[in-house]
Amino acid sequence: MKSLVFSLVILFYTHAAMACDTDSVSRRDSILYLDNSPTEGVLIESNTQSTRYDRRVHRRRQNWGELIPTQLVMQYAGNMGLMSWGIGWDYGKHKQWETNLLFGFLPRYHSRRAKMTMTLKENFIPWSCYMKGGWMLEPLSCGLYFNTVFGSEFWDREPERYPDNYYPLLKTKVRTNIFIGQRMTKIIPANRRKFLKSITLFYEISSCDLYIRSAFMDSKVSLGDILGLSIGMKLQML
Repeated sequence: MKSLVFSLVILFYTHAAMACDTDSVSRRDSILYLDNSPTEGVLIESNTQSTRYDRRVHRRRQNWGELIPTQLVMQYAGNMGLMSWGIGWDYGKHKQWETNLLFGFLPRYHSRRAKMTMTLKENFIPWSCYMKGGWMLEPLSCGLYFNTVFGSEFWDREPERYPDNYYPLLKTKVRTNIFIGQRMTKIIPANRRKFLKSITLFYEISSCDLYIRSAFMDSKVSLGDILGLSIGMKLQML
């Protein structure tokens, strides 16, 4: 009798240990779980129907996933520093909208020290023309961006030596810019992609609010005086 009881106890613990080797969930739960077998490592799905909880988790993960940058951007000139680097996101039905966050470097030149800039940029690409050989032309890109220079030399409020609203549009801390340009993209074939999906070269012609104001107030200011040329490269990762 004692040997029979002992055998049942051993059998019970053996089955319990085997059950613990697999991460399990409720039969009504549709979340995938992993078999901890050292040789198999197979994903098992307990039910093909998802629950409200699963759908909520999926939506939240999808929303957080949209915060992952999809682009690396480098730009030369453009009223945002000598050279700027940053990240970007593309979105929209046809990926026609882009948002870039760039940090730039401004050499000392004739000032006391070099400076760092930050730019928040919004791009709009109305259409794209696909060509042979994996090339794509974007004949028009346009948008605006806001740029600031870090440093005490620039102010967002008029100093006390000026009357209120004496220079309402000449605050030096933030500049508003508008631009138009064109792009040429080389799409990397799917079987050759490792880190990048495509490489884009672009140029932009831009001007800032201060220059545009000067053109309206002074007839001697020409169009060439207020426009600037910048070039850049975009690396599409996702």
